Amino acid sequence: MKKREGYNMNDHIKVFVADIDGTLAGKGERLMPHTREALEKMHQDGIKIGVATGRPLDSRVLEKPKFWNLSFDFDFAIGMNGGDLWQQGDEEINHYYLLDKKKVRLILELLQGFDLNAIIYEKGYDRILCLRMDEFMKDSMERNNSHVIVGDIDRLSQCDTGKIEVHCLASEKERILEKLAPYDDGSWVMTQTFAVGDNVTIEFLDPRVNKGMGLEKYMEHNGYAPDEVIGFGDMENDIPLLEKAGWGVCLANGSAQTKQIADAVTDYTVEEDGLGRYLEDHIFNA
Repeated sequence: MKKREGYNMNDHIKVFVADIDGTLAGKGERLMPHTREALEKMHQDGIKIGVATGRPLDSRVLEKPKFWNLSFDFDFAIGMNGGDLWQQGDEEINHYYLLDKKKVRLILELLQGFDLNAIIYEKGYDRILCLRMDEFMKDSMERNNSHVIVGDIDRLSQCDTGKIEVHCLASEKERILEKLAPYDDGSWVMTQTFAVGDNVTIEFLDPRVNKGMGLEKYMEHNGYAPDEVIGFGDMENDIPLLEKAGWGVCLANGSAQTKQIADAVTDYTVEEDGLGRYLEDHIFNA
C-alpha cells in the first residue's frame, strides 16, 4: 500500500476511472452484474465516470455505455494510453504528443526479423494499418467493424501516430528489448498492455504519454485533486493511472508489477466481478 488504508466514497471520491480490458470487462467485453450496479450507483451519486484505455478513441469506445446497457454516457474518456482525451461538451478528441513518423519508421525497421505483427491506428478503427493479416486482425474486423489495410514499413510510417502496437510471443519480448536498447535515445517508451498465455501486446509511445498524464489533463481541466479520484487497472500501462489517482486498485488478474504499486488488489478477478465486488465491500459498505 502506498498511500493510506482506506477511503470513504461519500467523503472523498468525485471521479471514477478504469481501464476497460481485463478491468471493467473480460471475455466478450461484457460487464458483470456487480460492476454494472456499482457504476449506476456512482453515477446516481454524482460521481464522474470515465474510462482509460489503450484503444484509440472513437464511437466504439464512447458508445460502450449503450453496449453495456448503462443508463448514462461516460463523462470522459482517455484513449491511446493517455494520448487521447475526450470529455462531455467536447466536439473533438484532444490528441497529445504523437509519435513522429520518422521515429515510427526507425522502430519498425528495428523490429524487422522478429515474429510479430505491428499495428498503426491511422484513423481509429476506421483505418488500421498492419504488417500482416492474422487472427487478431480478423477478430478486430469482426468485433469492431474495423477497416484493415495490410502494408509494408513505408505504408505504416506515412504519418505521425499515437502508438505502435506490437503483438508477439512473450519469448520475443525480451529479444525485442535487447535489440532496441542501444537505439533508445529517450524519444519513445515501450509498455506491455496485454498478456494471455504466451501472447503479449507491447506498445511504443512518446515518453510523455501515459494514462496518468491523460487523467492529470482531465483533473486540471475540471479542478479535481488526486484525492478525489479512484482508479482501477490490471496491466503495466495502468500503473501511471493508479499512481496519479488518490486511490489505485489493481484487479486480482493483474500483473505482478501493477499489484506492487497499487493501494489495493481486488479479491476477485474481472471474470469474477472483481471491480464491482471491491466497490461494494470496501467503498460503499465501508
